[in-house]
Amino acid sequence: MTSANDYEQLELQQPYSRINDRWEASDDELDNDNSSARLFERSRIKALADEREAVQKKTFTKWVNSHLARVTCRISDLYMDLRDGRVLIKLLEVLSGELLPKPTKGRMRIHCLENVDKALQFLKEQRVHLENMGSHDIVDGNHRLVLGLIWTIILRFQIQDIIVQTQEGRETRSARDALLLWCQMKTAGYPHVNITNFTSSWKDGLAFNALIHRHRPELVDFQNLTKSNARHNLEHAFSVAERHLGITPLLDPEDVFTENPDEKSIITYVVAFYHYFSKMKVLEVEGRRLGKVIEHAKETERMIEGYGGLASNLLTWIEQTIASLNSRNFANSLAGVQHQLQAFSTYRTVEKPPKFQEKGNLEVLLFTIQSRMRANNQRVYTPHEGRLVSDINRAWEQLEKAEHERELALRNELIRQEKLEQLARRFDRKAAMREAWLSENQRLVAQDNFGQDLPAVEAAKKKHEAIETDTAAYKERVQAIEAVAKELEVERYHDIQRINRRKDNILRLWEHLLELLAARRQRLEMNLTLQHLFQEMLHSIDWMDEVKVQLASPESGKHLLEAEELLQTHRLLEGDMALQAEKTRAISAAALRFADTEGRCYRPCDPKIIRDRVSHLELCRRELQVLAARRRALLEQSRSLWTCLVQLPGLEHVPATRWDPPSSHHFWCMEAGGITGTGRAGTHHWAIGLGTMSPHWGQGGDGTSGCGFWWWVVTPWCNRAVTSRQLMRMAGNEEPVSPSPRPPREEPEEPATLPAHSCSIQLEGYLGRKHDLEAATKRASNRSWSTRYCVLRGGQLAFFKDAKSRALGLPCHGEEPLGLQDALCEVAAGYKKKKHVFKLRLSNGSEWLFHGKDEVRGIPEWGMGWLEMPGGQRGD
Repeated sequence: MTSANDYEQLELQQPYSRINDRWEASDDELDNDNSSARLFERSRIKALADEREAVQKKTFTKWVNSHLARVTCRISDLYMDLRDGRVLIKLLEVLSGELLPKPTKGRMRIHCLENVDKALQFLKEQRVHLENMGSHDIVDGNHRLVLGLIWTIILRFQIQDIIVQTQEGRETRSARDALLLWCQMKTAGYPHVNITNFTSSWKDGLAFNALIHRHRPELVDFQNLTKSNARHNLEHAFSVAERHLGITPLLDPEDVFTENPDEKSIITYVVAFYHYFSKMKVLEVEGRRLGKVIEHAKETERMIEGYGGLASNLLTWIEQTIASLNSRNFANSLAGVQHQLQAFSTYRTVEKPPKFQEKGNLEVLLFTIQSRMRANNQRVYTPHEGRLVSDINRAWEQLEKAEHERELALRNELIRQEKLEQLARRFDRKAAMREAWLSENQRLVAQDNFGQDLPAVEAAKKKHEAIETDTAAYKERVQAIEAVAKELEVERYHDIQRINRRKDNILRLWEHLLELLAARRQRLEMNLTLQHLFQEMLHSIDWMDEVKVQLASPESGKHLLEAEELLQTHRLLEGDMALQAEKTRAISAAALRFADTEGRCYRPCDPKIIRDRVSHLELCRRELQVLAARRRALLEQSRSLWTCLVQLPGLEHVPATRWDPPSSHHFWCMEAGGITGTGRAGTHHWAIGLGTMSPHWGQGGDGTSGCGFWWWVVTPWCNRAVTSRQLMRMAGNEEPVSPSPRPPREEPEEPATLPAHSCSIQLEGYLGRKHDLEAATKRASNRSWSTRYCVLRGGQLAFFKDAKSRALGLPCHGEEPLGLQDALCEVAAGYKKKKHVFKLRLSNGSEWLFHGKDEVRGIPEWGMGWLEMPGGQRGD
């Protein structure tokens, strides 16, 4: 007779047999079936079988791993990992709670068969019927039999013991029916949930969510689940079961939400819910039984914990309060210390009394705990070391001592802060006085009212020295401010940054005042030096004025000896003038350094004034030089005259005032303006005249410049102007200077015509040039002044841009040279815009104005150069 258990196993194993028997048919039988519908049916059945086998393999693998996790073991392939029998033995040990025979070591087939036999033998001992199944089937990895073996194990150890209590009483049902009934009872009343089987009734996922909501309603919001969203329902139920219930998700949503869900897989998964919720119910019952017993013990334990916590908190508060009271990190200000003193008073009146009451409550609580434990015949509770009542009292005494010391320290710090505030107020008062004094003196020193003359500047210097003396005496007061700030810094005054900023400001003002004093002294010294230079200029000008009076004397000597004495005296005076010129140049150079504004921020005087004074001094010096040169020329000409007269034949003795020639053929006349004479000596006819040349023209033949003497000699073989040296050569019977004969003119007031010279005469240099007239009555088109490099040579005047163009022979703008044949040169007396200008009138009627770069020295050279040109004429 077959038992109910055997019947269930047989019933569940038959589908595997039928499915596999179909596919074990020979190919001949399939070939004999020519019906296309039958072929489609068979292929469809095979696909469903394969799909179901795959789902079962995945579900059974997860089920096995969920149990093997207790022994930290895991499989990845159900067919391969059970072949050696070791995992199968461990699985049975976990499910049964019994020890199976130790597996045989080794990897050979015989060892695997032996281990699988041990597992199958254990199942037979548990009265599990295994039909047509041997150890070689498992070792060979037969899919159908491996799945059948796992399903048999699930039936035996997971489903067989399910018993459901109904209203009619305990009924004997198969494991499948009992599980189905349990599911129906737990999901009764849930909308859209009607469990009739373990296949289609679970497809929408509501049944899984209903089971969870029935036992744990806080985990599932069943009202928001819809039947149409099956995948979401399944995912939600599986994830909640895994996260909150610890049930391994043996199925995936696609395994259930399919046309034909696998019944065994769903049963395996639902069994896990059944065991979890059954165990939870048992625990609830046992918990209620022990609740009352444990509650009393818990209450006592809570009292003990409460005592420990309160004692620990009180001791911690005492310890922290003592540390806070022992801290001497007071606020670094008077208001801060006052606030801390107020906080200390609040601690004594507000914070401390509740803690004192808490200390008394702890003593009462400890007595209550010990009394309850004695009444229950329990061991009397004794607090840990350090939490005894005696320990708390000892800590309280230390707290009282720290309070007293804290109060004394706060009182002393309050007194110190009051003293620092008084010192800071004194610093501010003195600092304000120092700042005002320094600012006022800076304003005073910044004024450069030195005056415009030497006495005023010297007076300003004395006043400045008095200011420096007062400033030096004030240094001690500034140092006193610095000392007060240093004392506040040492005492850690709370507003020391402001004190230091103000102290630094005073020191900056002090340093700035010293810099201003030094700069003002330097400017004052510059002004004083400049005024001394101006004074020296005045002295030099006064000296030059005195010398000018001496040089203006018309005395030139009445005889040769006197002329030589005057000339010697003049040489001594020229030596003094040379020394004075050196001194003047030094004074001018020193003064011009003050006028040089490059790199200077301060100018003691307007540079124009300095330059004007230097220019005036230089002008005076040049005038003095001109007068000296003129005086020297006069004296040398006088000496030359007397020497010439002495050396002329028959004129050995010349009277001082008037001399009558011994021969009627000679006549000489001496006048104040010079000496003129005519005479005849043998076959030579003389005409000698002495006159002065304007400083616009003159350069003597002896090299002197400025005013000089020219001698006009008219002989049968000469009619020209000669110098005193040439005259001396004539007197010494030397060869005439110009052998070309020219008769003397009857009208001496007309310009003299000079003999032609060779082309070797040459002058060159820069001249200012202006074309005034193109013809006698026609003005030039461009009448502006321009500077050109001029070359006088061969009776022509050529113009170049500069000396380099002159060397290359490139005339300026291609201009043709001016021909000087029959040209007239004279002083441009009517031109007033520039000084020292001379006029050159050409033979074609055009007129040119010229002035030299050195208006004193350059013009005479060029004027005489033009006169030396062939056909050159000199105007009046």
